[in-house]
Amino acid sequence: MDLLLLAALLLYLASAFHSVITLATKQPGTSRALLLMVAGGFAAHTASIVVSWARLGRFPIVNPKEVSSFVGWAIVAYYLAMSLRFRARALPTFIIPLVFVFTLVSLLLPEPSEPLSGALEGAITASTFTEIIFPVHVTLLIFSYAAFTVTFIGGVMYLVQEHELKAKTFGLAFFRLPALNTCDEISYRSLTIGFVLLTLGMVTGIVWNNQRDGRYWHNDPKEVMALVTWLVYLFIMHYRLTAGWRGRRVAWLAIAGFVVVLFTWVGTRLLGQSYHAFG
Repeated sequence: MDLLLLAALLLYLASAFHSVITLATKQPGTSRALLLMVAGGFAAHTASIVVSWARLGRFPIVNPKEVSSFVGWAIVAYYLAMSLRFRARALPTFIIPLVFVFTLVSLLLPEPSEPLSGALEGAITASTFTEIIFPVHVTLLIFSYAAFTVTFIGGVMYLVQEHELKAKTFGLAFFRLPALNTCDEISYRSLTIGFVLLTLGMVTGIVWNNQRDGRYWHNDPKEVMALVTWLVYLFIMHYRLTAGWRGRRVAWLAIAGFVVVLFTWVGTRLLGQSYHAFG
């Protein structure tokens, strides 16, 4: 068992409980204790990934076990970066349990019994330009998904808070969630960051494709859905900037965009993809 990842899991679990307690009380902002626990989990998680990289001799993001760990790590890294700007106490209540689930899945999944194929092994070992591009490509894409996760959470918080205001119920959610303009800003900043990272991830993926087998595009289901995802968020960005769309309309679009992200990431495996046979 990966003891470093286990330590990260326990710290994430403690952070998740702490975030719920913080949200249920009237403490302003995010507590220092919570941030320290999350940062400690992130440090242990980072060490686990580095040790795995050194042990395997390749970037550890090929099989579902490795991907689950890396996705959880990316989400918590993005949250820690966002917490420097936004101290909304509701954010960790949504984010940290999700990180805990990804980390737990990574711990529970067994080590793959079959070795990597020769072609795949040659494509991801880090010694040439082609092989260095792979971790850059995957890291950019997963961090874009982490940003879109926060975009989705910001949209959900906006809709809940708006409903409270319109209904004039002013219940627990009204006093615990950020103000509408803060929810909108959280969503928009993450949307912008996610779109830039997704664009860079797709560009590096195209370069990697060409260096790997001389083809820029394979018409693979994951490639097609990545393009669809990019177009969806381009649409949101375009009308946000040119038509001034914001608030409720953008919140619903952020939720719709996240559904597309989930299908791009998970659903394409059901379509019988072959080129992206890892992750």
